[in-house]
Amino acid sequence: MPTLGETLRATREEKRIKLTQAADTTKVPLERLRALEADRYHDLPDDAYLRGAIRNYAIYLGLQPAAMEALYRQARPEEQRQAPLTTVSTRRGIAVVPATAAVLVLVILVLIALVALHVIVL
Repeated sequence: MPTLGETLRATREEKRIKLTQAADTTKVPLERLRALEADRYHDLPDDAYLRGAIRNYAIYLGLQPAAMEALYRQARPEEQRQAPLTTVSTRRGIAVVPATAAVLVLVILVLIALVALHVIVL
């Protein structure tokens, strides 16, 4: 039974599509497609990103995405899958304490200025 990479490469070559053309059309980076067709899973990103790329590439080549994902699951065991490339923080971008302190200092300065103005006028 052919591997995922062999299936993708054979289908692409059968349709006479250059790898650079496939990368441009699918928006999947060229190096990622090369690694995918060579079954070099250690050179590929996290599972979630890769499954999307496999689906897009399979659709582009006219293959069944579910069948290609099944080949991928067989070829890349769970323990080999890498951690995500990045993590997104869910914390707020602005710190509440410094902003509150700045507003408090501003209010105190305005009050001092008003008191000084009142003393000068009287």
